[in-house]
Amino acid sequence: MFSKRRKVAVRPSKAFQRQRHNDQLPFLTRSRFGALPQLRVIDEEPENLTLFIAILYVIDLFGVFPLITLPSLLAQLGFFGIPLVLSVIMLQIYTSFLLSKCWTMAERLDASIVQKSRYPYAAIADLAYGPYLSLFVTILLDLSIFAMGIPNLVVASENLELVVQRISDDRYTFSFCYWVIIVGLFICPLMWLGSPKHMRSLAILSVCVVIIIVILLWFCLFNAAPLGKPFEGISLDLPPFLTVLNGYSVLAFQFDIHPMLLTLQIDMQQKSQVRWAAFGGIIVTCSIAIFGSIIAAYKFGTMIAENILETLPKSVPLVCLLILMALQLCFSTIVGSSALFLQIENYFRVPDALSLKRIGIRSFILALELLIAEFIPDFDVLMGVVGGTISGPLVFILPPLLYRRISRMVRTHQRIATEAAYGSMKLDLNYDPMRMELEPISSTETESALRVYWQRLVQSYRRLQCNISMSLAVLVFGLVATFFSTYLNIFKISNLFRNNSPCFGNLTQWF
Repeated sequence: MFSKRRKVAVRPSKAFQRQRHNDQLPFLTRSRFGALPQLRVIDEEPENLTLFIAILYVIDLFGVFPLITLPSLLAQLGFFGIPLVLSVIMLQIYTSFLLSKCWTMAERLDASIVQKSRYPYAAIADLAYGPYLSLFVTILLDLSIFAMGIPNLVVASENLELVVQRISDDRYTFSFCYWVIIVGLFICPLMWLGSPKHMRSLAILSVCVVIIIVILLWFCLFNAAPLGKPFEGISLDLPPFLTVLNGYSVLAFQFDIHPMLLTLQIDMQQKSQVRWAAFGGIIVTCSIAIFGSIIAAYKFGTMIAENILETLPKSVPLVCLLILMALQLCFSTIVGSSALFLQIENYFRVPDALSLKRIGIRSFILALELLIAEFIPDFDVLMGVVGGTISGPLVFILPPLLYRRISRMVRTHQRIATEAAYGSMKLDLNYDPMRMELEPISSTETESALRVYWQRLVQSYRRLQCNISMSLAVLVFGLVATFFSTYLNIFKISNLFRNNSPCFGNLTQWF
């Protein structure tokens, strides 16, 4: 009986044994020569991010910047500000869904695209429209991520400057020009970490700091004495067009997740869940920021400073709040810059492991950000330029454009594959290629042909409504908003360097 089992047993082929031997070769070689026999080549899949950790990364990426600057923006926009914020947020959630879907479809079309995980946005653009659009996307991404770190450094330094002023009752001042250098030296070693999956502990710590910041901020807002009547100076009228356009640019800057979204998706265990990570992170941050803005508008009206912390009275919780906000802005800068670092390191072929090349490249980029932070007098203008001109195409134009293109490529691929599978049986099966795009419809002999046609018509309308109407509307909105924002930013840039920054003025006094 046992001999029969041995006769019918299937013996692995030589090719399979050779492949298995090659897979085990690195470990066997190390064990043979006695060098670290306990180490094996371990798959990185257990290090991938879960949905909960991805949501923490999104919250950390937004950080406390909306909590600081959104109250002043809503006070300028009036009661029209909340609908504008919600509209921009919903559009960003929708385009983040489209962008994550693009990567999922791109993996089905070309499995080798996984090797381009260091620059996923540009890889999708290359697959859809070729290398020229890929180069354009790369430039926009690098500029966007690079510029986003500068306001974080400036606000963190200004908060630390405000700490010294509040503690000394405005008798002593340690300029933010020096704090910028200190902040840069603090975050430089943390910049040397790898991709987001290597920053798990940093993201968890940063989100814990955000929770403490929100509690302290609400405590300070509730305990602050009102400066006048509730909502004093806030208008119910529609704000001017230029104010709305500037508000759109600032919101696009504050709630932009798209440069980091695909990098986060690649590092997740289930890549399809990145859309829910983006949704959860945006909703949590937006809800907290809007609630705090409403309280601030009720207390201070239009007298809110660009940095809400400058409006709050002196207290011990405020000092703790300023320090924690500066710390969280540093963490947010570290996580948000990882996509830029991976892109540049891929260009210079820097390995994934920690090396002197990685340390040199990331330290040099941080030094450039610190230099610009020293000599730009107004980071609010920088937010408008980055949000309206650079982030606009990445958020509202390219995601629907790429989604429409890759969707057509997927349908064409399915049609060709089906035709090749059926071949000569196509006529006998009465094959219709468009049937692949529709969901299967259950029909029985009792159902009339009119009912079947009606169901197909409803399905076709839903598909048109999803893929054409909605994405096309967002695409047109992005084009119009980017055009007018860029036209407005031309005048902002001309005024950007009209007045020298205080750091530059102090430097010239030394010579």
